[in-house]
Amino acid sequence: MRKLAIAAVVLLVMVGAISTAFGLLVLRPLPSIDADERLLGLDERVEVLRDTYGVPHLFATDTHDLFFAQGYVTAQDRLWQMDVYRRAAEGKLAEVLGEPALESDRFMRTLGLGRAAQLDLGVISDESRGVLEAYMEGVNKFLQQHGESLPIEFTILGYRPEPWTVLDTLAISKLQLYDAAGNYTQELLRASIAARLGPDVLATLLPDPSTNAVAFDARAWALVAPQLSPGLAGDGPAALASVLGGAGQGLGSNCWALAGSRTASGKPLLAGDPHLPVRNPSIWYEVALDAGDLHLIGFSIPGVPGVVVGHNDRIAWSFTYALADTQDLFVERQDPTDLRRYEFEGRMENATFTREVIKVKGRADDVVLDVAITRHGPILTPVLKDQKAQLALRWNALDGTRTVEAVLGMGRARSFSEFRAAAALFVGATLSACYADVDGHIGYQLVGRLPDRKSGDGRMPVPGWSGDYEWRGLIPADANPFLLDPPGGVVLNANNRPVDRATETGWEGEWDPGFRYAFLRAALTDITGADVARFRSLQNDVTSLPVQRFRAAILSAHAVSPLASEAQRLVRDWNGALSVDSAAAAMYESWLVHMCERTFRDKLGQSLYEQYLTDGRPTFALYDLIGSPSSTWFADLASGDAGDRDAIAGAALEDAVRDLVKRLGPTTASWRWGDLHTVSFAHPLSAAKPLDLI
Repeated sequence: MRKLAIAAVVLLVMVGAISTAFGLLVLRPLPSIDADERLLGLDERVEVLRDTYGVPHLFATDTHDLFFAQGYVTAQDRLWQMDVYRRAAEGKLAEVLGEPALESDRFMRTLGLGRAAQLDLGVISDESRGVLEAYMEGVNKFLQQHGESLPIEFTILGYRPEPWTVLDTLAISKLQLYDAAGNYTQELLRASIAARLGPDVLATLLPDPSTNAVAFDARAWALVAPQLSPGLAGDGPAALASVLGGAGQGLGSNCWALAGSRTASGKPLLAGDPHLPVRNPSIWYEVALDAGDLHLIGFSIPGVPGVVVGHNDRIAWSFTYALADTQDLFVERQDPTDLRRYEFEGRMENATFTREVIKVKGRADDVVLDVAITRHGPILTPVLKDQKAQLALRWNALDGTRTVEAVLGMGRARSFSEFRAAAALFVGATLSACYADVDGHIGYQLVGRLPDRKSGDGRMPVPGWSGDYEWRGLIPADANPFLLDPPGGVVLNANNRPVDRATETGWEGEWDPGFRYAFLRAALTDITGADVARFRSLQNDVTSLPVQRFRAAILSAHAVSPLASEAQRLVRDWNGALSVDSAAAAMYESWLVHMCERTFRDKLGQSLYEQYLTDGRPTFALYDLIGSPSSTWFADLASGDAGDRDAIAGAALEDAVRDLVKRLGPTTASWRWGDLHTVSFAHPLSAAKPLDLI
């Protein structure tokens, strides 16, 4: 009995200790939302009301107090995320995460988002700077008042966040531009494919969805090809993605608006569903802002004031990535007698160098980088994989820009003309904006400034020494396409090319092939009496247009096993919707994976094929090829078999069946697309100890 009593006491002590630790580490940092707090720095009283979803609605007398409060409540809810974002942008993750984050920091320090944020600070207006400073003051007030009850991640990693600065906000805004403007990786991919297989294959492997694609620049390729090796993006972007988290394949966005003549209410109706990476916590932070004549609600980026998409009391808007090209890679020619010098138009110029010092948790010595910057931008070669050529990145986000000011201005706009004027300040990436307002107008605006290239189309690395491919500046924002109240009463974008003329100045990019656009265009053309429920059903529709063409190839494939024949029957009778309960959808998607692999991997090699899967368009390339049954792309290099689509499709069918049996079960009754296509809302750092505990 005595032993049992002692054991009971020990158990109670352990339970008490665990409960206390849980309260101190997990519950104590949770925000207090039902209390009055005295905050020095406010001019007047600010009221914060949270709705049933926890969304803060902020009511202030003036905009200083409003954005002060936005900084405060965002830190209250998302401080850890804000700190990770600024560290990611500024290349300071390794200070707290150690070696696993070093490659991300090396990449970001080389790219120079922190340096670019400094340039932004010199060009933004005094009014915008005041907004950023008010937001900063709010974040720091939260840190001052709640520094002893920080989120659990700070406790586990053993550090305290530094005070917030305006530069942190500007750097985070640059990080979001980087996410939206990653064309340089496509240039590397094109160059690597051309180096391995020749440039003629690019039109097949990386098809342009326009019907009159810009011609390949053979002269530029002949000049740079001898210097380029088939190198790809290095480990930095992958390391960055592993920290920020989120699925990255198959992303895309949609937005559209219908005129009041097409809706049940008689007023315009707008829908937007940006498909950004799935992160935990979300990349978005919803907030309502009310002060004076500003009445705004929408989704912000933690660490940045204002809202990115949303509505005020006059206008509503949403964005998709427009995917126009704002980045170019230049191959630089070094002076063989002095590697600090680079040739330009027959003369040698000195590069500038900036020393970046990276502190790494767990290492005694700092990591020191000397980043070379030519007239075209930073030399990325040290952070690329297997690349010897000196590649400089020209990207307009690395200049001083007023993009944060543009976002703030769009939120304040009262009309389409004011919205366009604010959007004209946006630089660093391109967005397609769908617009609607209370006066009955709908509109479309291409947001972002495009390079005015002297020659070339920006799709491949070009000679940096010749002077023939320089940027002459940026194309005026007024030249960007826009629509206001178009005939038919609909505006729409789904990452498709915003203009039809492929040779129009500046209009090159990494467009979506247009399947989502075609589906939505057909659906919206026939809609009358539209309401929120109808729009929601369109957003949730899982019909896949490419199914019709690929289905024919699956059905003509040479099936060997009885289960493969049964799988063909499933696909034959399927409606083409990727529903979670669909066995045919699971079969179709698995077949696509294996068909792409059998078609392209042996020609590209494993490393290049993996990059092609990540940054390329294998499914879209296959969609075009599938109508040519004897294409040499369907040859099997290992066996020597000539091009035979049906034979390759049959082998991919058997691969898919084996894969599904292994993963989902031995019969088609156990196959569900929802079991194959999953997402985990894990902590972004849960792969590393000790954060795997939360």
